[in-house]
Amino acid sequence: MVVRPWARGRVAVAIAAAAAVLAACSPDTSWVDANDSAVWPGMGGNGHNSSYADLNAAKTLVPAWTRPLGGTNLAPPSITNRGYTSVTAKTPSGCTTFMLEITVGRKVYCRRDGVGVELQTPLVDQFDYSYMGNPGWVISPDSANQIRWRRPVSGDPLWLKFGGARELLVVTHIGQVLVLDTHSGEPLGPSYGLVPNKTVTDNADGLGDCPDAGPGCPVSAPPAVDTARSRAYVVVRRDGAKRSDLVAFDYGKVNGLNTIRIAWERTDIDDDPWGSPVLSADSRTLYVNTRGGKLLAVDADGGKTKWSYDTGYSTKLAPSVSPSGDIVLAAGATSRAPLIGLHDDGGSARELFRRTDVANVSVPAQVRGGTGYTVVRDWGGGNTKLIEFRTDSGDTTRTFDLPGTVKSTSGVAIGPGGELVTVSDSGDVYAFTSGKKIGDGIRAD
Repeated sequence: MVVRPWARGRVAVAIAAAAAVLAACSPDTSWVDANDSAVWPGMGGNGHNSSYADLNAAKTLVPAWTRPLGGTNLAPPSITNRGYTSVTAKTPSGCTTFMLEITVGRKVYCRRDGVGVELQTPLVDQFDYSYMGNPGWVISPDSANQIRWRRPVSGDPLWLKFGGARELLVVTHIGQVLVLDTHSGEPLGPSYGLVPNKTVTDNADGLGDCPDAGPGCPVSAPPAVDTARSRAYVVVRRDGAKRSDLVAFDYGKVNGLNTIRIAWERTDIDDDPWGSPVLSADSRTLYVNTRGGKLLAVDADGGKTKWSYDTGYSTKLAPSVSPSGDIVLAAGATSRAPLIGLHDDGGSARELFRRTDVANVSVPAQVRGGTGYTVVRDWGGGNTKLIEFRTDSGDTTRTFDLPGTVKSTSGVAIGPGGELVTVSDSGDVYAFTSGKKIGDGIRAD
């Protein structure tokens, strides 16, 4: 090409502009990297398992819709930023995984997944993509239920958390750990076994032990994850052990690969830790239940016990913990537990309230302003309700009635506008939104 002298300046400008465009289109995909910035991305509400949403309580909440799933439910729902709620159930036929609109309960899609699906909460990212475990596989459906990718694993990958931008931390029920690329499902490093030499001939073997953390299910609850530090905390029951261990492991990069390394282990907790650990907002303290009915606060750096609180009952369900250190204990229907609130004073737990007028039958949730939500029943059995309460005193501020047939719920999830979604043990979804119910829909106030 011949360039005339008077045109050379224009060509130089055009080349510079093209270079700028190419630079802008360089392979920097950080803005589309999946992470846990969805309002309620999975079990425990976030990577810390703290069941806390950094949102204000909705000024108006009314019963919006109820929808049966057709089977029993054991895991709480997740909620995307656009207000889609995803939930699982154990059904004799038909779908087991559901994506529903939070406004009216309309089914976006449903799918039948493998055995054990009712034990997990679908993990969702800020783009409405989901991440799920099936025996032997991790799968990632998009918002239209088209499978983006699938990755083979050993065991059932029930416990999925975001390890950081574009990192999916996978822990199977038999203790295999690996980090996958959220875009492609490709491994970002070698896998690691939390239980040495643990193998199964059937990837579903032992799933029946998971609800009670029996010996066939070495990892029966999801880890708590500190993404800033690339460290996770999990309860593991090794083969032949009489009690479980509390384990911290790092999964950050070593020589360019995400590499699993044990940071510390507590093998001496006689009271037997179980369930999901919960990490404080500053990532310095780990809270974990024990079978003996205690809540332990443990130093996240080295595992030393800071304090122990006798709850008076035994539960595998993790408490809700706010950034200010307010702790609301969880309970199931068989626990016959009062509603208890604590505050972490650093070296001890201070009891804020103990409500013996009701039995707590749910995993609570908290939002800004010292506001909590949980499902309670009268001690006599009936009169089930979802309550909003003050986390400093336990005083009820709002009440939402539920059918007396509801014995317990798997937890309370918070929507982007402060909406509430809870699922009964029998598999009925209840949604409370900031609108008035009109037929099959709602009208905003």
